[in-house]
Amino acid sequence: MTITRRDLLRLIGAGTATAALPGAFSSVAQAAGIQAAGNDPRPVLRIAVQALPASLEPLETISNIGLRQTTCLFDSPLRRDFKAEAATPGTAKIDPQLATAVTRIDDLTWRMTLRPGVTLHDGSTLSAADVAATFAPGRIGPDTPWPEGRILFGHLAEVRTVDALTVDLVTRNPDPVMPQRLAAYGAWIVGAQAMAAGGPETMRTAPVGAGPYKLAEFVRDTRLVLSSHDDYWMGRPAAREVRIEVVPEAATRIAGLISGEYDIVTNLLPDQMPQLDGYDDVEAVAVPLDLVHMLFYDTRRPAVADARIRQALNHAIDYDALGRAVWGERFSRPNGLQTPAFGPLYDADRRHFPFDPARAKALLAEAGYGGTPVRMRLISGYYVGAEAAGQIIQAMWAQIGVPLELEFVESMKQALEPGADVRMISAAFRFPDPLGGGVVPAWGPDSAVQKRGFWSSDRFNAGIAELRAAQETADRRRIFQHLLDLFDEEAPGVVLYGVNEVYGKRRPVNWTHYPLYYLDLRPDNLSFA
Repeated sequence: MTITRRDLLRLIGAGTATAALPGAFSSVAQAAGIQAAGNDPRPVLRIAVQALPASLEPLETISNIGLRQTTCLFDSPLRRDFKAEAATPGTAKIDPQLATAVTRIDDLTWRMTLRPGVTLHDGSTLSAADVAATFAPGRIGPDTPWPEGRILFGHLAEVRTVDALTVDLVTRNPDPVMPQRLAAYGAWIVGAQAMAAGGPETMRTAPVGAGPYKLAEFVRDTRLVLSSHDDYWMGRPAAREVRIEVVPEAATRIAGLISGEYDIVTNLLPDQMPQLDGYDDVEAVAVPLDLVHMLFYDTRRPAVADARIRQALNHAIDYDALGRAVWGERFSRPNGLQTPAFGPLYDADRRHFPFDPARAKALLAEAGYGGTPVRMRLISGYYVGAEAAGQIIQAMWAQIGVPLELEFVESMKQALEPGADVRMISAAFRFPDPLGGGVVPAWGPDSAVQKRGFWSSDRFNAGIAELRAAQETADRRRIFQHLLDLFDEEAPGVVLYGVNEVYGKRRPVNWTHYPLYYLDLRPDNLSFA
C-alpha cells in the first residue's frame, strides 16, 4: 500500500485541527507497513469515545461508557457467545472462560472449576483466592459502596474454597440462572494479591485482572491506554496497545476516522452514517443493542404523583414517530421490559403503553389535571439522541395540554439532583432472563430509581422476591408477566425505544460489536487485514 495524494488531502481537509496531524500520519504510516519503534509488529488500535468513566473498578463503572474498558481488563468465569446467538435469535449460548466448568451440585451450591495456568496482569496465577476476592462481602455485601455488586451477586451466602482451582458458590436461595450471571455484568474476576496489597480502592485506579489488556495509563476525562497482556491465556492480543481517547463531538470523531487518526469511533447518530459511505477505507455499522432508553418519573413530585397522569403521559407519545426521528427506520421498540431471548418467559402479544392520545386526555381529566407544567431533565451528550427525543416529546405532550419544560445538565450527578419530574435512563438486558435485565436491575428494590426514592412499590418488590425464589418455568413466567402488569399499572416510567450503537471503523480492522457496550478485543474477535 502507498500513501496517495488523496490520503494526504484527507488528512489536511477532513476538518481536523493541525495538531492532530502527527497522530493521523502515524496511523496511515502503520497501515502502509511502516513499523513504530521496537520489534513488535502489531499495530496500535486507536479508539475515539464520547467519554470515559471516573473509575476503573468494574462494579462502579457498569454503564455505556464504562463497560468498554472493563471487558478489556477483566475476564469472567463464563462468556456469552454473541456470534452464535446472532445466528440463532432467541437463544443464549454460554462458553467456558476462566472457568472450565460450572455445575450445580445441590439446590444452593454451584461448583466452579478454574482454568489452570492463567496469568493475571501482576504475574500471579489465577486461583480460588481471586474468585473469593471478587465476591467478597466488601464488594457485593449489604455495605458495599458499589450497589451493582449487591444487585447482581448479593444473594451469595458463602464463597467456599475447595482447593486452589475449585470454588463453591453458595446462595441463600436457589438460583436457576447462575451460569448466566457468571457470563455477565459483575462477574469480572479481580486479582486477590492486588486487592490485598492496595485495599478495596485498588481497582479504581490500578486494576488487575486476567483480561487481554492491562492498564498502562489513565488520565481522567482524557485518555485510557492499555497494553497487550502478552501472557493472555487465549494467546497474544492482535494489537500491542489500545489508546482510547475522549472526543466529545461526534463530528470530530468522524473526521478523525476519515483522516486515519482513529481506527474505531463510537456513538454516532444514524443520520451520520452516510458521511462515511463515500470512502473506500472506512465504514459505518449499526448494531441493535440489548438496551432500551426509558423515561422515569419522580413520583414524589406533585406534577406526576398520580399514576393516571403518568399513564397519560406515556400514552401521549407516538413511539413510531419518535423512534424514526431519533434512529431512522432501523429503530425498534420492545413490547415492555422483555426480549425474545427470555424464551418461554416472553409474551409476544403484550402491548406496552401504545400511542393513544384520546386515552391520555381521558386519564388527565379523571385525575383532575389542572395544567401544571412538567420538568424533564436530560444530560447533554450522554444518551444518544436524548436532546432530540426531549424536544419531540415536548411537542407531543403539548398536544394533550401538558406543558413540558426541558432542562439540560452536564452529568449524571446533576441529573439526579432534586427538582425534576422526569428523567431519561437506560436499561440493559444484562443476560437473557428477567433477573438480568429490565424489571429487576433497573426497577427493583436495589435499583437507583428505588434507592434514591424516585419510586417504590411494595407490590412490585414482593413480586420480585417471588420471582427470585421461583424455580419452575411456568411459575417464573406467571410471576414475571404479573410484574410487567404492575409496572404498566403504576407507570413509574416507560420504554421509549431500543438503542442502536452506530460506530465507524477502518475496514482493515476486523472486529464485531456485540449487542451490549462491550469492547471485546480478544484474539478471536479482533484482527487486522
